[in-house]
Amino acid sequence: MAETVAKTSKSNSNSVKEIFKTMSYGPAPEADNVAKAWLDDHGKDFGVFIDGKWVKPEGRKKYLTKNPATGEDLAWTTQAEKADVDLAVKAAEKAYQSWSKTSPHVRARHLYSIARHIQKHMRLFNVVESLDNGKTIRETRDADIPTVVRHFYHHAGWAQLMETEMRGWKSVGKKTDRY
Repeated sequence: MAETVAKTSKSNSNSVKEIFKTMSYGPAPEADNVAKAWLDDHGKDFGVFIDGKWVKPEGRKKYLTKNPATGEDLAWTTQAEKADVDLAVKAAEKAYQSWSKTSPHVRARHLYSIARHIQKHMRLFNVVESLDNGKTIRETRDADIPTVVRHFYHHAGWAQLMETEMRGWKSVGKKTDRY
């Protein structure tokens, strides 16, 4: 019987020994191909995000973002100017009108949703962050992006507790001296 097992093992190409000799690695979960495809899908050109959409104002300076670890070109970003900041502030003031009247429970639901969406796309965020700042994937995966998620959960929790823990609290609203 031992002889039969030995012959079978030698002729079987699926033996553990053979698998280890020929094993090729699959793609790592943190491979950069998905992040690079995402950048390509956006034309590797980002404007400024104002009022829920990407805006590319004419005549603005553009900066090429490079992966500091490799020097590889990643994407172009737009340098906002005072007019862009004013537009963003006006959009925020407009949004404040409805957000400030939103119930704490609804605010919490929105913030929890953002946290869950960041978690859902965490691998993409981890890799993009790593490519952009040159940090190791381990640092972005284990520290940076989870901290972002925890911040949203933290503020969602406080939003939920506003009526009990922050009774009587009033928003200070907008500042008149912007910058």
